[in-house]
Amino acid sequence: MSFEFRKMDDSENYHSPTDTEDDVYVNTVDCRSELKNSDISDRTELKDKRKPGKIFRSAFGLLLILGVLLTLCVVGILYHNNVVSYEILSEQYSNVTEILMTQEHKAKEIEKLYEALKVKHLQVQEELAACSANKNNGQCEEGWKSLGLKCYYFSSSKLNWTQSRDYCVEKGGHMVIITSQTEQDFVVSQIGETHWIGLNDLETEGQWMWVNNQPLKETGVTFWYSAPGRPDEPDNWKEEDPSGEHCATLGHDTGDTDKWFDVSCSRIKKCICEK
Repeated sequence: MSFEFRKMDDSENYHSPTDTEDDVYVNTVDCRSELKNSDISDRTELKDKRKPGKIFRSAFGLLLILGVLLTLCVVGILYHNNVVSYEILSEQYSNVTEILMTQEHKAKEIEKLYEALKVKHLQVQEELAACSANKNNGQCEEGWKSLGLKCYYFSSSKLNWTQSRDYCVEKGGHMVIITSQTEQDFVVSQIGETHWIGLNDLETEGQWMWVNNQPLKETGVTFWYSAPGRPDEPDNWKEEDPSGEHCATLGHDTGDTDKWFDVSCSRIKKCICEK
């Protein structure tokens, strides 16, 4: 009985070499499996830790791309607006320039038309005066000469300008007012020396007025003396009379009886009257 018990114990405690190798192999496989599982777990945890960083970088990159695209869009819109604005301004400038040129051309045409009408008006006046002259022959008083509807008196006595003005009034008329080439040519043809005419700037220097208070610039007809190398008339020469020259004559002491001159009103001259 004792022997068999020990034998069983010995047989139970006995392990063959094959059993030991199997245990070692099993243990090694288990360790590797555990190590592999541990490594996989660590990698998973590491990946989980890195995941928010990747998401942040991806989101930042996306935002950066969106920002660049938005900037490009804004720049493109601004550029397009500037180009459109420039084209609109260029077109408006061209239109305004064209309008101004057209208006300038029209203004020049109107000015030419005005000058032509003024010349035509003077021609009509001269023709009427010439026509009337034929009808008025013999209607002026003795000593007066007719042209159209007017009569002219050429004095033989010499007076200063103020005295000559009063003299013409006493004769029933006034000092001559020349408003056309025809009238100018007529009075010039009747004289051989300088005569007073009814023109002065006694009130305001440079503003010449006829004795009927009509400004000279309104008649549009002037025959002032002008020659190269000499001062144009009127020149208000003050060497003879410090007060200046404020009365007009037809002709000068030296001749040129077809032109007007300004002289001192105190000079003594013949005069021309009309009525």
